[in-house]
Amino acid sequence: MLNTSPKPLLAIAAISTCLLLTQTSYADTLVYGFDDGTLGDWQLIGADGEALPEESVTWVVSNEEREFAWPYTGHFLLPASSGEYRVVPTPWKQRECLLGVICHTHILRSPEFSLDGSGDLSIDMMGGCGNSKSECASNFDNPAGSPDGLPTLQQYTTTDAMGYALLDVETNQYVLHAFQSSFNDGRGPKGWQGIDQDNPFYREGQDIWETVSISQADLAPFVSSEKTYRIDIYDSYRGPWSWMGFDTVKIPGSLVDNGGGGGVPGDVNSDGIVNAVDMDELSHAVLTGDSDARFDVNSDGTVNGADRSHWINSINNSYFGDANLDGVFDSSDLVTAFVSGKYETGDAAGWIDGDWDGDLLFTTGDLVTAFQTGKYEQGPRGAAPAIPEPSSLVMLLIGVVAFLRRR
Repeated sequence: MLNTSPKPLLAIAAISTCLLLTQTSYADTLVYGFDDGTLGDWQLIGADGEALPEESVTWVVSNEEREFAWPYTGHFLLPASSGEYRVVPTPWKQRECLLGVICHTHILRSPEFSLDGSGDLSIDMMGGCGNSKSECASNFDNPAGSPDGLPTLQQYTTTDAMGYALLDVETNQYVLHAFQSSFNDGRGPKGWQGIDQDNPFYREGQDIWETVSISQADLAPFVSSEKTYRIDIYDSYRGPWSWMGFDTVKIPGSLVDNGGGGGVPGDVNSDGIVNAVDMDELSHAVLTGDSDARFDVNSDGTVNGADRSHWINSINNSYFGDANLDGVFDSSDLVTAFVSGKYETGDAAGWIDGDWDGDLLFTTGDLVTAFQTGKYEQGPRGAAPAIPEPSSLVMLLIGVVAFLRRR
């Protein structure tokens, strides 16, 4: 029977538009905002890798605002740079480890991940200015080469600092470091010995977060599917301005050894097979707000769209649009999706049926989700990129039109 519905033509228009989208690949980015009020899978340890003594100055996840009487009038802890919570020092009165207070070096260590080379690594930071040089410096000559190189107790020397490092898991060596370039305590131009009194020591930037980054270019030599890393945020310094807080950690990569399903990464329904049914259940969980841990396949403590991205990009090593899960996004996937006959019908659809954006329907939005990755006809991940011939795209459109009109 001839199909006179306009939907096939709408589908072709959508595909044509998508083919014109920029060929930019959107890789996974791990984002930690600590917005559930906990440190999640991050480990709080000392320089020896063991738990910190209970009496030690350390870090806590908090949404508390602080304002103190003179001489601390006007000193605020900056509100979270994203969400509601950020990580701050505790106990506050001992934050600088002065006046005989003994403080242990403390490290907050991230879950293990691999880098994908897609962008910068960054952490929003506040507090001290990095190290005990006379001037704040974002880099200095002798940072610790490994966790073992950090002192057990915080020191006041030029080798000790507050910042973060990229830790090579295999070698247990720090390969890159990053530090704040200035101090920022949240104290604004007003609030010196009085709420409305001008602050003579105010410096521009003192009342905003500093995003401390390791650039994509600097990370490039460490991108490898065979290498894994952790971030160590560390404080081994005591003295004036020797405290730090942080929020919104962004890592261009994917967690390793993840996934629900009782040991098989991505097997959220525990049937021993990772397939489209798992993605459909994951999409339903994200859509309905189901926070069951088996759906947290990227182990970041929440169930959201990032888990869907991790499932297809990292666990299955493929792309949005790969309906048949053969590792590539090509014309066979479009045929597979359109054969289901659910395009713009409002009928429930799964991954195989073309639901790639996770709303459990097959609509134009799914085509946009698939084509905006820029991976149509580009082969499997890691292969040399190819540019689809215009003639092949035209033939694909003609073929899909013919198929849909004959249904």
